[in-house]
Formats: sequence, C-alpha cells, structure tokens
Amino acid sequence: MARLTTSLFRGAYTCLAGMADLLLPDVCGACGAAPVAAEGLCPPCNLELLSLVAMPFCPRCGHTLGPNVPADEDGCGGCPPTLGHFDRVFRLGPYTACLRRAIRDMKYHRRQRLRRRLTDLLAHRIATDWPGEDFDAVVTVPMHWLRRLQRGFDHARSIASRLAAALALPLGNDLIRIRNTPPQTHLPRSRRIENVRGAFALRSADTVRGASLLLVDDVTTTGATVDEAARILLHAGAHHVAVAVFAKAEAPTAYAAHLQEP
Repeated sequence: MARLTTSLFRGAYTCLAGMADLLLPDVCGACGAAPVAAEGLCPPCNLELLSLVAMPFCPRCGHTLGPNVPADEDGCGGCPPTLGHFDRVFRLGPYTACLRRAIRDMKYHRRQRLRRRLTDLLAHRIATDWPGEDFDAVVTVPMHWLRRLQRGFDHARSIASRLAAALALPLGNDLIRIRNTPPQTHLPRSRRIENVRGAFALRSADTVRGASLLLVDDVTTTGATVDEAARILLHAGAHHVAVAVFAKAEAPTAYAAHLQEP
C-alpha cells in the first residue's frame, strides 16, 4: 500500500509539473534563468554546454583526456585494468556544470525540449566520430518495471527513442532488467559490478545475433551497468556493442584543465 501511495503521489507530482511547464514562463533547464534560447537552455548555459562537448575524451572508456593527449582507439591511462565488453563510447561531456544540471532536470522533470537538444547533439557526435559504422539497432539499458512504475516513465528509453529516430535506426526492446537493483550512485566500483551482475536478460536472441548495436544510457561512471548489458548482448551473439551516453561521471581533476580561464 505504501509503495502504491508513493507511486500515485509521484504521478500526481509529474502531472502538476507538466501543467506548470505549460502555464509558467519557459526557463533554462540547467540554471533556471529566463529567457530560454537554444532548446531549453539560456545563452550562457548553451555556451557552457558546447564547451563541455568540445572536450576530448577516450573513445574506449569515455574518460576526459588532458590537453594535447591524443585519442587512442585502444584506450587511455584512465581506462580500467579490465576493459569492458563494449568497444566504443560516445558521450557529450563530463557529468558536471550545466550538463549535470540539465540531465537531472530531464530525469526528474521531463524537459522534452532539453532532451531533444542533448539527443540531437549526441546523434551528431556519433555520425561525425564514426561515420563509417553501420549500426543495426539502438538498444536501451532497461529500467526495471517497478522503478518505471514509481517514476512514471523510462528516462533512458526516451533518449534512445529519439536517438534511434535521428540516426534512422530501429529501436530494440528485447533487453530487459530482471532484477530491481539498488541505485549505483553511492556504491564503490567492486560493489557496482556485483550489484548489476545477472540483472539483465533477453526476451529473444534472434534480434541481436550478428548485429552491431548502439547501447544507450544517460550517464556512465565506472561503466559497470553498460558493461553487464553489453556482456548479455554479446553472449547472445551480437557482433559488437558501442555505448552512447550524455555524460561520463569522473573526478573533477579529469577535466579541470579544460575549465580554466584562458
């Protein structure tokens, strides 16, 4: 009963938040200022976002690279000792500043214009960074049905849906979460790996066998969640898996040099 009451309360809150978006002046999804210019962001936040997107990163793990450090397809010094089952990462920027605030605003307040803005930037990055790759489908890191019931919608799947449309790819739905795992946010790396082990399964392996897949989530930190999902897909016969996220959460020292005033 308590869980049902919580779900109803959150559903009512979401409806009220949606009505407020219609009735109140549009404000920036990152800082709350008005007016908004580019797809849900004010001009200063939009410039800050583009500066984060311009930061170089490792194509193997998504870690921000230092100035003058070349991007190596084989990895970087920030890659974990054991590389993941996915072989490529696409990201917009580090999980900080306006990008962090924007992602949280989308996640909890369903900012559709902001989601369109970030997803279109991510689609452009994929098409630009790997123009020769022909993906067969987009796959979402799935949310457990209980979590989806509580929150009211699947944030990652909404990102994947628009990304698939922007890249003219089908959106797969055979990857499912079979364990309602606790949030990864405050767990150390070793616990994160154990937390998601066995959390995913496939309804059918037929749709992924031999396919090149783009696996989508909003944020990656250690990569444990996307790695476990990629492992399931590869075990089912997928040819290879690349990961696409809005942001990579990492220590501030990883991108501090890029944020210094010139």
